[in-house]
Amino acid sequence: MALSSLVAQVHRHLLDVTGDPSKALDEKLLDTFGTQVTVSGNLKLEDRSSIINALSQLLPTLQQDPSPATTLIELLVRSLSYTFSHVLAIQPPVDFVAGLSAPSPPINSATLVLLGKAAKESSDAAIVAGKPEVVAAFVRLWLCAPDTAIAQQAANVLKGLLEIDFAPLTLGEAHDIEAITDDLPNKSPGQGLMWRRLVDDRDIYGSIFAICSLSTVGQADQPNKREKTIAQARLLEFLLALRPGVADAWSKSHCPEVEAAYGVRDGGLLDFAAVHMVDYKDDVLMHMTLIDFFAGLLQAGNADSPSHTSSSTFISRGPSNSSPMLEFLISRGLHSRTMSFYLEPSKHDSLDLTYLYSRSANYISVYTANYATHLLKVSPPIADALLARLSSVLNGVSSGYWAHSNAPKHDLHVLASLPRVCLVSRLRESTPLFLIPAIPANSDALHTLAAVFRGPLVDSALLKTELHQPILGDSANESAAARTLYFIYLRQHPSFWTHVVNAAEAVALKENALAAIELMSAVIGANWRCSPQEEESASQSRYALPTESELALMCGSPNQHLPPSGVLAILASPALDVVLPYLLRPAQTFSNLVGGRGDTESVAYRVAVAKHDALILLHRKLRDVAHHTTGLQDIVTAVGRRVVQGPMGGNSEVGARVGTLEL
Repeated sequence: MALSSLVAQVHRHLLDVTGDPSKALDEKLLDTFGTQVTVSGNLKLEDRSSIINALSQLLPTLQQDPSPATTLIELLVRSLSYTFSHVLAIQPPVDFVAGLSAPSPPINSATLVLLGKAAKESSDAAIVAGKPEVVAAFVRLWLCAPDTAIAQQAANVLKGLLEIDFAPLTLGEAHDIEAITDDLPNKSPGQGLMWRRLVDDRDIYGSIFAICSLSTVGQADQPNKREKTIAQARLLEFLLALRPGVADAWSKSHCPEVEAAYGVRDGGLLDFAAVHMVDYKDDVLMHMTLIDFFAGLLQAGNADSPSHTSSSTFISRGPSNSSPMLEFLISRGLHSRTMSFYLEPSKHDSLDLTYLYSRSANYISVYTANYATHLLKVSPPIADALLARLSSVLNGVSSGYWAHSNAPKHDLHVLASLPRVCLVSRLRESTPLFLIPAIPANSDALHTLAAVFRGPLVDSALLKTELHQPILGDSANESAAARTLYFIYLRQHPSFWTHVVNAAEAVALKENALAAIELMSAVIGANWRCSPQEEESASQSRYALPTESELALMCGSPNQHLPPSGVLAILASPALDVVLPYLLRPAQTFSNLVGGRGDTESVAYRVAVAKHDALILLHRKLRDVAHHTTGLQDIVTAVGRRVVQGPMGGNSEVGARVGTLEL
């Protein structure tokens, strides 16, 4: 049926239902019309507006499930040509307050879609800001909606309105507007009216505190305690969802009399949410959420630098690598309180530790990864405590636990997030890294070793840097530390590569096999730098690295030069004897053992692909170093020939299949 005919038919049907609200909506007709609009995409704007007007007139009197009508409204409104000006022109005018307050999720959703059109232009957001009753209903729906999807939709629309309306000087302090509008191309800064409505309107600003505070439980029009904890979680999530420059606005005081009524003496909504809002002593689940919020603040506070994981670039933001968010957490005592669940578990209730130990470990991992210079220069006692805690934990793990995949995952995550120079400290005879065994094979242990030995990741510009050109700063120290840790670990675990290859060959244990291959790839593609020379290592810093000659002596090779890069380390003993032959061999398969190509065969293929990827990386790295290293051409040729054969190798028949024990 032609779209124009459908438009007329839908119009007639909507008029009929408007005249008799008890008449059932023709869901098939509305669905067919919506599908045609979606497929063709050429519905005239006047037809689109007329249908939306008809639906708007129908909804207030409809005596049945409004979902078919609201679904069609949402579909029609999402057109780019349909702007907030068209929404305001709907007749009769949309009652946004009624739509947001209705006890009907479909009505709520349609209203939010209409209001969401205002998040496209700052001038439209300003119009919404001029309707205080709408903003008040908006806030209540976001925090109190029983339907989680509606609450999330409301949060998304509110976030869009705030970000499109953000003005660098709205809240008394300049911000980097490019950081705020990076996802909003060709958009000019807003007037800040939406912000002023939220933070300067005493009633609306106060409603956020009142809804989320447990002190108002039992008061009129207030949620119960369970509903308030849900609102608290939504507020915490929302504060993290805003861009860093936008989120900073919440840390400032806006209505001191409102804030003081809820215990806030020096700060704003952020202080209320982080310090006063949650009953963390009696509500362990909300305490978990709060710690996750603190970790998110740390991550957002360091957003100037690339996202930092245990294997990413070690970048300093300043002398102490701090941020306003970190300083906020420290000043309120939240930083030390949160870390204590990991560093001092004996001081806490065992039941609380069941839930909070892992959260605390994750917080510490975010802190050490994003604020490494702060840890090393400002908080060395914390670094010492972390190393002592890790050594204590890893010393207590028996080989049986490693063998049965019961590794202390959270502790390994902390270890992998530590600055590598911290693990190389000369003042220590050993480091917790050396307590991680290569046998029995454990995927978490192998992943941790890969993260440490890989060294810091670098961006594309640094990847093009020649080996003889210096990379300045902490990244160079981290690169040298990764290489140092590899060779000292190898000295203490001489059969390391034999165990890694054995794990990779046990294809039935998929996770271990893939982790072992990842470890090979990590070393092959490692970002390493040579240790400093004697004159460069005069520093008395507790984190000074050993010189090249000292490292050689520690590795039992005082008269030899250690390989300067990961790929050359793979071509040196003991890796050369086992890793290269493994990578060149055809892939293993379970076919003969299980009698067919089932799920186990798929596992074998995944391992084969990972192995082939490692081989490709080896070939590329070999070609890079072959230009200034003699004697590699035969190896480059052999590796290149195996790469061309594909993941399964040159032979895919019975002769190339290896039966592997299936557990």
